[in-house]
Amino acid sequence: MREPMIRALRPTDILPFVAFCHQVSCGSDDRTSVLTRSLSAIGVFLERSLALEPGRESWVQIEHGQISGLVSAKRREGADIWDIDQLVYVPSPDAPRTCARLLKHLLAAASDDGVQKVFLRLESDNPALEWARQVGFVQYSTETIYHLPEVPVPAHPPRVQRLRPRRPADHQALFQLYCSAVPVRVRQAEGMTLHEWRWTDGWWLDPMSLQIFRHHRRVDYVVESTERLSGWLQVERRMRRLTVLTDTREEIDVEALVRYGLTRLRAGGDAYCAVRDYQPELGRALEEIGFSPIGSQSLLTRALATRIPEGKLVPVRAS
Repeated sequence: MREPMIRALRPTDILPFVAFCHQVSCGSDDRTSVLTRSLSAIGVFLERSLALEPGRESWVQIEHGQISGLVSAKRREGADIWDIDQLVYVPSPDAPRTCARLLKHLLAAASDDGVQKVFLRLESDNPALEWARQVGFVQYSTETIYHLPEVPVPAHPPRVQRLRPRRPADHQALFQLYCSAVPVRVRQAEGMTLHEWRWTDGWWLDPMSLQIFRHHRRVDYVVESTERLSGWLQVERRMRRLTVLTDTREEIDVEALVRYGLTRLRAGGDAYCAVRDYQPELGRALEEIGFSPIGSQSLLTRALATRIPEGKLVPVRAS
């Protein structure tokens, strides 16, 4: 029996790709029209096949001229890390084998490209979780996504003691906060050293000195304690998203910190906030404000060995 082929997505794959997206949608709870799904699929296809996004890699499994699975990853700029942001397959008895083959192909390509670590996010009820574990991925945390339908207009501006904008020199203190607030199992996956964490955090993509000119981008605030930073609030205005990290050993009003973040998003739109499994106090604060959980994602990673060119002896000529 001939093995299915795995290769990069090509511009000539447009019709099989649209049919593949339609099959996947029919097997899900998607209720959008066929036309809407097709137009959306074409947009995604053009982005993937024409490499319009730098650092993007996409592969498909082809069987009898039809696409049965797709995996896509993006390199983190400036780091030897890939993030898998799409693992899609046609629901069938052969789906476990399809996903395993796609992931193995991606890992081999990542290793050849000098990538040291690959990250993967999946919905917590996705059966592909088990298939990913079978090819070496390890789950290191779980995130619950909270949603607020509409940011309210505050009756009184929230006050958070010792809150100030993040400064360029704060990265060392923020790393110390990260080490205090995040379990070892998570730090082993995301960054045990300051150097690893700085690339994972992406601090260099949006320098603090330029944030005053980037009102649509991320804005950071920190909470100072006597000797160190005890809280960190990130406000992503474009995504309408808040990220909160606090040291549970310090007395911080987490609810007030979230409410302050909401004022930075401005009233009228919705808001999102992700809560890791080691942040129960943040979840309680969000629910007190009116956020509701809308989904859960499992976070996985796979470390790759760096390939070192094989050494060989060469003759040396006497001068």
